[in-house]
Amino acid sequence: MGTLALDIETASPFREPGPDDDDTAYFELLAVAVGYRDASGTETDVLLRRGGWDADHTAALLDRLLAWCRGRDVERTLTYNGVHFDLRHLRNWAERLDQTGVRLGMVDDLSTVLPTHVDLALAARDRYRDELLSGQRVLPLWKVCDLTGVDEERVWYDDYGLNDDYLRGLDVDARFVKAAHVGRTLGARYVDGLVAGLTETTTHRRLHRLLTDYAAGDVDVLFGVYDALGGPALDETYHEPVGELGR
Repeated sequence: MGTLALDIETASPFREPGPDDDDTAYFELLAVAVGYRDASGTETDVLLRRGGWDADHTAALLDRLLAWCRGRDVERTLTYNGVHFDLRHLRNWAERLDQTGVRLGMVDDLSTVLPTHVDLALAARDRYRDELLSGQRVLPLWKVCDLTGVDEERVWYDDYGLNDDYLRGLDVDARFVKAAHVGRTLGARYVDGLVAGLTETTTHRRLHRLLTDYAAGDVDVLFGVYDALGGPALDETYHEPVGELGR
């Protein structure tokens, strides 16, 4: 048996959430990064959306996630802040697909393929409670990587050949990719390219590679953080069942 690590990337193409807005209605599913580690080694994959923002493409992406997980013997699933974000939103999207008749039984399917769920953000919060700022619910992942000595690589725009005018049009405010960039503009621009049939253009291919590398980086570090915080000793204390998340 092995350990699954999971992290989602979202976009907000219709309404941008405020700092404290976490309702699923503000977010659309752009990608799911998955990693799997067992005695034979570690593998990582990024499942990117393949079409527009309609529900059929959300269902197709979730079906690809289910198929990826079913192909592996998963003992536990790791997330970082999955209780409040990744698995919460996945369950809410699955429930909406079920209620609208687009894809029946998705919530049960998610619960089946994602057994024991360990939210590393909760374990890190308890370990490093003195590091929390006022009003902060959990520590950012980069901070926990720093505290645990886990190497987290940044994704630099300069490495992808995107010109300055293009980046200015994306409202990018740093030399490296941030989650806010993906949610605010990069994700929407990528899906616009899919819908417009621009997948073979140089710019779209570079954006695809950038998003893939960024998403993979967020999931790669979860194995190291899990080990540093206690490994299997965390499984019972920080188990948060997927079927009970949502809303």
